[in-house]
Amino acid sequence: MSPPNPNQAPQGDLASAQQAADRIRLLRDELVSEEVQSVLALTPDQQGRFEEWSRAKLASLAQQFDVDTSAPQKLVSWGMRIASTLGALALCAAVVLFFTRYWGYLDTPVQLAIVIATPLVLLAGTEFAARRERTKYFTSLLALVALASFILNLPVVGDVFNITSTERALLAWGAFAMVLAYRYGLRLMLAAGLILLMSYAAAAYAAQMGYPWPNFLDRPEHFLLLGLLVFALPSWWAHPRNTGFPPVYRLVAALTFFIAILSLAEWGATSYLPWETNNIERFYEIVGLTLSTAAMWWGVVRHQDGIVTTAATFFIIFLFTRLYHWWWDWMPRYLFFAVIGAVGVVLVVAFKRVRGRMIHVEHKVPA
Repeated sequence: MSPPNPNQAPQGDLASAQQAADRIRLLRDELVSEEVQSVLALTPDQQGRFEEWSRAKLASLAQQFDVDTSAPQKLVSWGMRIASTLGALALCAAVVLFFTRYWGYLDTPVQLAIVIATPLVLLAGTEFAARRERTKYFTSLLALVALASFILNLPVVGDVFNITSTERALLAWGAFAMVLAYRYGLRLMLAAGLILLMSYAAAAYAAQMGYPWPNFLDRPEHFLLLGLLVFALPSWWAHPRNTGFPPVYRLVAALTFFIAILSLAEWGATSYLPWETNNIERFYEIVGLTLSTAAMWWGVVRHQDGIVTTAATFFIIFLFTRLYHWWWDWMPRYLFFAVIGAVGVVLVVAFKRVRGRMIHVEHKVPA
């Protein structure tokens, strides 16, 4: 059987192309190891054809998607992502400080011209960068600055024309971020858009109930339902072009959901439940422990590493918060931290046992 044609155009987006390159690179490394060679002995002809195909395939992926084909390249790419994000945040701060410093010296027509032109110019720059580069570092940078300028400009226009701000601004900002995310395949922009749209939904409901819409964070229970909805969206809505988007949906939803439960467990007075505050807090602490455990199990079964990590983090937070409420006031400090340390050791042993059972089931080896 002849190897696949390396010149065939890869399917999917940058994320799927990078995953394909990682699999090929790992396979090449494994095939040259002595342990694998002792089990799987390729003939020189097979080895040569595989090396030829893998080099051509990696070269094709690098040419079409500019993916990382080695471990050092991946480290450099991480540095570039961090630098582009920090650069975007710095540029956002520069835009805000520029408006703050010089805005009062400008006439109203000039202000409006700047307000209208700034997002459009940045959008044009984003489109230009997206057409020129495949790794999208500059695209992400410019898109984030464009979103920041759009968020800043709506209140400015409202001040110029004396327009009362409403929760619809959150809808406009969220829609703008989502358009940028899907147009250019930007996961950071997708996360921002989801947060803004969930905030709009909570603010709109608060306004409909007669509360000031800026106080939408006072009712965290809104975000429980919104988090569940966002978490379920990838199951209904396929992303063939942006294969890296479903994990972002799930991670943003999980963070929103568990942060809402944590806030209710600490400040139960903000809940809709008609109970005593202490009972509400105890209830949500138990709910947090139970659902974080269930989320860990779901993540393990579905091989969702981000969900497992998030759920495990909140499980520990809920557990230690509960222990704090139980023992901090009456237990000596040294004894409290000793007990916390002992609980940590017990958790490590328990997780190790669970991991050992998973290995036994998956690989059928003696425990």
